[in-house]
Amino acid sequence: MGKYAPVIKTAECGSMTRAAQTMGYTQPSLGYIINNIENELGVKIFYRDQRGVTLTEAGVGLLEIMRQIEAMEMRLQEAARVSKWELLRVGIFSDVAAQWMPGILEAFYEAYPDVVVKLEQESCYLNGELDVKEHKLDCCFFIGQCPPGMESFPLYEDPYYLVVEEKSYLASLKEVSVWDVVGKYQFIPTNESFDMGSTIHEIYQLFARFSRLDFQPQENQMAIALVEKGLGITVLPGLTLIDLIPNRAVKIIPLKDRLTRTVSLLCPRESERSHLTEVFLRLTQQRVDAWRTAQENKSP
Repeated sequence: MGKYAPVIKTAECGSMTRAAQTMGYTQPSLGYIINNIENELGVKIFYRDQRGVTLTEAGVGLLEIMRQIEAMEMRLQEAARVSKWELLRVGIFSDVAAQWMPGILEAFYEAYPDVVVKLEQESCYLNGELDVKEHKLDCCFFIGQCPPGMESFPLYEDPYYLVVEEKSYLASLKEVSVWDVVGKYQFIPTNESFDMGSTIHEIYQLFARFSRLDFQPQENQMAIALVEKGLGITVLPGLTLIDLIPNRAVKIIPLKDRLTRTVSLLCPRESERSHLTEVFLRLTQQRVDAWRTAQENKSP
């Protein structure tokens, strides 16, 4: 926690009492800290009354600067820990986290029990790429072509499936082509539909012209629930479906188009990788190989 965290938390809570409780201070000690900061800066940051606290005009301007300082201090501390090999930052997306990360972390902590592994949820595949390029991440799970100047290590070829309501006519088919359903069925968006790094983004653009539903889900449970109610169809990868479809009234149909996504671990070039990143890469390859062997001849 940085120097200005008490000011930031008090501004967020609008009350010294609530801020003190949240941060584990007594109210007098929190007030003392804030008074010292105000005296040091030579300005009044808060108006105080019986209802709580509000920012002064000067406080409004200072708050954003304080937030920037806190963020920079956190990045500085992370950089120092990385340089001492005490921190490993990994970009993940939810289905990889659920299927692979428990085993990978178990093996990693056996070898490096004192290292902090920071898992960063990726909002889209391209964000992970940018964060590795900018050294905000040491590596990330990734979908797509390897960007220039980096190395991508393929782990698993993940097939896509059509997901339909179990009472649908389509549920009786052994396989189906995406082209057979474009314009005929409502397509339910998934968290990949708006990700330009995803195969599904292109497919969604085909369906979107005929769609009467427009939303951007962060998770895929909503898509499955809408399909289950007969409100449309969707396309999802096998890794995602493993935990989504048990006990749901949906049917999974292989695609004639043989659409897949290659899940890789994206890393800096070998000359720029840390020792911990190398260890994580090796353990990930071993664990995913073991997982893939266990999943052979299984379908979601």
